[in-house]
Amino acid sequence: MTRVGAAERVLLASFSDARLTRMRALTGGRVATSLGMRGVARLRLASLHGRPLRLPPSVVAAQVPPRYGRMPVVDRRFLDYCHRLGLQVHVWTIDEPAQMHDLLDRGVDGIMTDHVGVLRDVYRSRGHWAA
Repeated sequence: MTRVGAAERVLLASFSDARLTRMRALTGGRVATSLGMRGVARLRLASLHGRPLRLPPSVVAAQVPPRYGRMPVVDRRFLDYCHRLGLQVHVWTIDEPAQMHDLLDRGVDGIMTDHVGVLRDVYRSRGHWAA
């Protein structure tokens, strides 16, 4: 499976799988994308059952909530599965420092927040924020 290079600076994301499919077609798969809601659900189920999953080559990330209702999404099995597929895991929307630290300790690759100053302070405390 070919993945878009790490130097890519744009990631197209949407809750809509149909919109993402259309954008992949329009860009010829040359722009990095994430998964829509159905794609994330398929990814989560595949991680739970250890089944192989084929993804479009431009998919480089899964952007997910930490939980969906009462079901945890971001657990060790999900993270390991995504990382084996070469996917980054970005979690949204995280605004509390303790939860940010917990998710980073678990191995998430990115955090989306409404409070970038809080996230900056968490990253600084971990030595991951350049001055």
